[in-house]
Amino acid sequence: MGEANTVYVLIGQRGSGKTYYGQRLKDNQPELSIVSRDEILMRIFGSVYLSPYSRDHELARKITSRLLRRKLSIRTGVVLVLDLWVGDSPARKNLVDKLREFGATRVVALYFVTRLEMVNQWFWLKPGIAKMSEMKMRKGEGLRFFSESAPANDYEIFHKNASQIDSDGFDEVIRVDPEKDLIFLT
Repeated sequence: MGEANTVYVLIGQRGSGKTYYGQRLKDNQPELSIVSRDEILMRIFGSVYLSPYSRDHELARKITSRLLRRKLSIRTGVVLVLDLWVGDSPARKNLVDKLREFGATRVVALYFVTRLEMVNQWFWLKPGIAKMSEMKMRKGEGLRFFSESAPANDYEIFHKNASQIDSDGFDEVIRVDPEKDLIFLT
């Protein structure tokens, strides 16, 4: 039997620091492979904020699946970080099943327990978004506008939906505070 293929799935709401933390992991462990849905969306569409009425999200999902399948089936001993937003238990269970189908032998959730104050700060630093109160003065910049309460609302809903994460089929769930030291992935 070959070496295990391990996938670490970054689990957290918008603005929780998933992408930043994933990049810090890669900087400290260059041998890690990272697959980021947002990076795929940016490369193809120039934005992560797509119309829910287009088929663009479906295309991005297919590309992400093909990339994951290729990375996990070509060789063994892969340690992969997956930056892919999954918001509820059925989606997480489906993702774990897919990753195992693609060749993952160990699937670990890195569940972000970022303080709400940091989520609120980091959310507004994301490219392409602005507060609704800025809509008049920033009109025409191609931004997506959110209510000032969006980060707090997301925070509450996300953590309620993740309250049963320990029973979503992961081999392990590690609570991560992205403001603290990095963990070492093996």
